[in-house]
Amino acid sequence: GVNECSVRLQIWDTAGQERFRAMAPMYYRGASAAILVYDITSEESFKEMVSWMEELNKNMTDDLVIHVVGNKLDLESKREVSFMKVLDYCDQLSHGVSGINEVSAKHNIGIEEIFLDITQTLVGRKYNLNLDRTPTTDIHSENIQYEKSGCC
Repeated sequence: GVNECSVRLQIWDTAGQERFRAMAPMYYRGASAAILVYDITSEESFKEMVSWMEELNKNMTDDLVIHVVGNKLDLESKREVSFMKVLDYCDQLSHGVSGINEVSAKHNIGIEEIFLDITQTLVGRKYNLNLDRTPTTDIHSENIQYEKSGCC
């Protein structure tokens, strides 16, 4: 098993903005993973996420790890997109997704778990391991280096 693993993640955040759509292939060419985020309080943002998923499906490789994330869990009372709707949508995808989560970026709830899950999946694939079933595997979050940079 893998006892300790230091992983560096390079993250490109397009914020789902339309102006990045033409440049999107540049972002995901050679990418190992993609996180598609929608706002649980906005049906429109879910539709936009679906549109990005379609774009991704046209251009991705078979081994791309895709994670679908609903944000703003702290605004549950304003929810417009049910978790069941997201599950149903993801179930009908030909590629499938590696994970579906709901988080609160504002309160940092569930964020780290997404990156740990993706990292575990990628490391497991690279070394042909099933990390979910390997009790000696422990990927420590303190080994993940977060580098934030400004945008635009």
